[in-house]
Amino acid sequence: MIALAGAGGPTRPRGYDPRRAVPDEAVGMAEQQTGDGEPLDRRLADAIERLGHGLRSLAQRTAREHGLTPLQQQAVLALSRHPSVRREVSALAAEFDVTTPTMSDAISALERKDLITRSPGPDGRRRLLTLTPTGADIARQLQPWDGPLLAALDATPKPDQATTLHTLLNAIAVLQRQNVVRLMRTCTSCRFFARDTYEDPAAPHHCNLLRLPLPLADLRTDCPEHEPA
Repeated sequence: MIALAGAGGPTRPRGYDPRRAVPDEAVGMAEQQTGDGEPLDRRLADAIERLGHGLRSLAQRTAREHGLTPLQQQAVLALSRHPSVRREVSALAAEFDVTTPTMSDAISALERKDLITRSPGPDGRRRLLTLTPTGADIARQLQPWDGPLLAALDATPKPDQATTLHTLLNAIAVLQRQNVVRLMRTCTSCRFFARDTYEDPAAPHHCNLLRLPLPLADLRTDCPEHEPA
């Protein structure tokens, strides 16, 4: 029998722990849902935002070491990767979500530094961009600019990396459809991408161009064969 303590209601037995009054499973679910008082999706968005701040800091540091602005560094690196789809100022401007005049100013500065040349295209009207030998050498030096992030990710198990990549690409595809982010050449935003074709959780999707299953670990973030869905 539990004694009553006046009008204050029943007293609790000695050693009573209110947390033990709730099943452990319920406590775990509540902690997972509330975390620091924020929903899980909110905390994930905050983590991505902090990564973005760190990457901008790294980009500014390496660009400054080579006498470039972050936008000029992005242009040099972009032209060193799949240059055939990025050889025009307008294409680079769309990729990095800046105005064409802003990108044109960055390209002009790179021309003055002998890192990029412009040459007439096959139609005689377009001006195509090409890295000079000096520009190609600078691009090689800039390649490891995000090394600290890659080292941190390398410590994560490969299956977790693949799942994270899948999650982020799905989010990017949704944001592209909402015109929040510019078009990116990712698998999940491509017309050849067939979602959830197979039961294998490690390779659930299919590429209709390659006619092959798409393991999560093989999803591309920058495919030269990409065609918008």
